[in-house]
Amino acid sequence: MTLSRLGWISIPAGNKPGFDHADTYRADRRMYVAHTGADRVDVLDCRARTFLRSLPELPGVAGVLIDEEHDLLCTSDRGAALVSVFRCSDEQLLGQIAVGPHPNGLAYDRRRRRLYTFSLGEPLGEGWTASVVEIAAKEVVRELPLPGRPRWAVYDQERDRVYANIREPAEILVIDCEQLQIERRLAVPAAGPHGLWLDRGRLFCAADEGALVVLDRDSGKPLATLPLPGVPDVVMHDPDRARLYVAIGEPGVVCSFDSEQLEPLETTPTEDGAHTIGWDRDERCLYVLCSRSGGAMVFEERV
Repeated sequence: MTLSRLGWISIPAGNKPGFDHADTYRADRRMYVAHTGADRVDVLDCRARTFLRSLPELPGVAGVLIDEEHDLLCTSDRGAALVSVFRCSDEQLLGQIAVGPHPNGLAYDRRRRRLYTFSLGEPLGEGWTASVVEIAAKEVVRELPLPGRPRWAVYDQERDRVYANIREPAEILVIDCEQLQIERRLAVPAAGPHGLWLDRGRLFCAADEGALVVLDRDSGKPLATLPLPGVPDVVMHDPDRARLYVAIGEPGVVCSFDSEQLEPLETTPTEDGAHTIGWDRDERCLYVLCSRSGGAMVFEERV
């Protein structure tokens, strides 16, 4: 067994159901959850496992990204074509920057203090772009056209590259962060790349076709293709125990994998529609965001 149910956190309802991405501020043991249907970010206390408060007035918030080194909390506010930047330690809003329409995925270039936000276009599904935001100046310094609908993205400090999933054509874009241009494209041998994680030179791409595809980040060579029982969304990773978790909304499950051996470990039932998760590394707990029940299931990772 890799996951054991530990508890439940109730989260106040919004006008509509719907959670999206989450990230954790380890310094104060807080988790920040995009509550898209409520136009806010909900703050959870990972020590007490309770709801604390909300950061309101973030229309259609979808992405949440935290960088502890620079004390930043960034959100993509899909309903307003904005990214919001907070000082994470005290949750002070530092500014809001206009970006491409319907922003979604986020990645942060720590070296240059630049935020990449990937937008779904206007009308929705046309004119996809990546906006590169200079955090200090609070302005967009480059707009990159994209070849298809973007999904999630990650920054690789070692290679100084951003990797971004594209739904169709099924590929991962590699963006050179110094040149601010698309350097190459890695083909994904499964339709609909969605969730993405980078670990020790390997890209873990959860694809809509029902597959977890593992690629070498440099060569693009597929290292493994592991089956999933449905359409996935968020991917989280525990580097200490080499476990990778993939959330699937239909059916409601989390699939656990050994990220070292590249093999499946367990499938844990959650709730129908629960497609997004958050990871508390300090207590090795996985939070499954449940829109239908209005809260978070908390699972403890077991040896």
